[in-house]
Amino acid sequence: MSEDAYSKARKQALKVFHARLQKGENPYLPVLAEIEEQLNALSRQSLGLIQVPMSKVVGTVSKGRTNAFAANFMPLLDQGSEFSMKWNTLYNSVVESGMREPVKAYEYLNKYYLIEGNKRASVMKFLDAVAIEAEVTRVIPPRKDDPEYQIYFEFLSFYSDTQINYIWFTKPGGYAKLCALTGHTPGEKWTAEEKSDFEAAYNRFRNAYKARERDRKLPITTGDAFLIYLTAIGYADAPKKFDREIKGEVSALWSEFEKNKQQENVELIMKPTAMKQSKNLINALFGPTFVKVAFLYSKEPSESGWIYWHDLGRINLENALGNQVITDTRVCTDPSQYEAEIEKLIEEDSALIFTTSPTMLSACMKASVKHPHARILNCSLLASWQRVRSYYLRIYEAKFLVGMIAGAMTETGRIGYLGDYPIFGMASSINAFAMGARMVNPKAKVILSWSTLEDFDKDHPFADPRIDVISSLDVSAPRHQDVEYGLYSIRGDEKRSLAIPVFDWGRIYESLTRSVLKGNWKEDGAEAAKAVNYWWGMNSDALDIVMSEDVTSGLRRLVELVKAHIREGVFWPFEGLIRDQAGVARCPADGRLSPADVVSMNWLTDNVVGGFPETSALKPQARALVELQGIREVNTPAANQFSWKAEE
Repeated sequence: MSEDAYSKARKQALKVFHARLQKGENPYLPVLAEIEEQLNALSRQSLGLIQVPMSKVVGTVSKGRTNAFAANFMPLLDQGSEFSMKWNTLYNSVVESGMREPVKAYEYLNKYYLIEGNKRASVMKFLDAVAIEAEVTRVIPPRKDDPEYQIYFEFLSFYSDTQINYIWFTKPGGYAKLCALTGHTPGEKWTAEEKSDFEAAYNRFRNAYKARERDRKLPITTGDAFLIYLTAIGYADAPKKFDREIKGEVSALWSEFEKNKQQENVELIMKPTAMKQSKNLINALFGPTFVKVAFLYSKEPSESGWIYWHDLGRINLENALGNQVITDTRVCTDPSQYEAEIEKLIEEDSALIFTTSPTMLSACMKASVKHPHARILNCSLLASWQRVRSYYLRIYEAKFLVGMIAGAMTETGRIGYLGDYPIFGMASSINAFAMGARMVNPKAKVILSWSTLEDFDKDHPFADPRIDVISSLDVSAPRHQDVEYGLYSIRGDEKRSLAIPVFDWGRIYESLTRSVLKGNWKEDGAEAAKAVNYWWGMNSDALDIVMSEDVTSGLRRLVELVKAHIREGVFWPFEGLIRDQAGVARCPADGRLSPADVVSMNWLTDNVVGGFPETSALKPQARALVELQGIREVNTPAANQFSWKAEE
């Protein structure tokens, strides 16, 4: 039996050995002393006797007899050799009574290099063991800017709280996101029960994921995939789920795992696409003559300016399509009920479901896993979820124009800017406003404040007494006084409105509803393996600004001229030399930022005073959204994740 086992193990070794030789790679076990030349000078920490994931056991500390093993730890030496007989004896012992003696290892960058116990590790890997007992010493490397080192030092903090060493990510921020998704905060020690529940949930997921991955291995870690799973499904019930249920969820989410292997996994659709007759003749002849379109609101339109503008868009949709559309609105003020409300709308045969707040994104994702054919959309900028399309407006275009007015109207050069949620999309709005102000007033400074801070004082939003023009929240509810929304000036005790952005969400609602009626929904949505973000601007008539009589005729003409050029694509706000607050050139003098650069913007220009607040400083109702899409939060998107349909 053992001879047959050694023969199989050696075949596995030779397969890997020759494959790596053909690729010009080292066919033997990696040696830590060769990887880290300063090994003896690095500080060390004893971890004692711990369980080590076999997948993390990758090599040896010194060269020794590394030529006895291929890079997968399988034995290379001939069958019948003294080495093979010792391997056979150990194999029989482990099969009969288990591994009796732990190995000794160094841990470096969350990988384990053996000091002794190569054959024990070889046998355990051959037996597909999940873990091995080891006496471990941690070798702590110097800090570097390299992402692998950043991830490792995040892992050290996570390990200090949890003693969990079996999960790893390919991007910085994964451990912080994992803590947030499991209901923990960094620095909080996990109880034995919490660690046991997590291990049960992770192992069940891992088994289901690996079983599916055998057919098509993806270049992401199981930890990366687990984050996607928890983001979509949630963690609360995960430890109690049966294997069959998790297997079904993994299958439903497989396209999301595949999407995350791509560099460009989000497509930005920058303007309405021309409507085409469906290629499906049956659908064209017998397709729907009318559709039911549902809208989920977080507040009554009379209570929220944001919802008020969306409801106007719904009314515009009804006016545009007449008896071709029936609309339904639901108001849900309890975020814990969002998913249930979406489920009801799906059951009621809604052809399209528009969820009008980024805070609803998580509920949309969960519902989409259960109902993969439902057409669910969320009003947010950076959703990278294939089954849930997102839609938003290029608000920064309007903000640039409003910034021009602010820069011209200020007498002190100090302009206040009140932000709400520090999420993606906010940076581009702030920066465009600041650049518009500087275009007409080179000395203008924009001072930031945030309405979602726990200690925000709405009566005194800015501490600087020199501020005489304020860009406040963009939309007001009908029952509120409009003067303190949009852009307004302060002269003593008098406040006067100057300008305000205008949002016509109905343009998006009409276009997407027509795409369903025409049978163009798939074509309208771009490539199958990408998430879709509709990101429309002034050229689609979905965005504009209104100026008050206090804006002089000359300034009004200038703003209208720039607006026309933005609409035509002649003028691009983010063009020419742009420096951030640290003085780093984010755009060269002869360059321009791409749409992908703008949508993933997470920095502020050098004439902005202030920054993005910590999540812990925000009001509780703001934290959930910011943890999902916050600029300070994990997995900051890179511009190369996006492709876009160019302006025509």
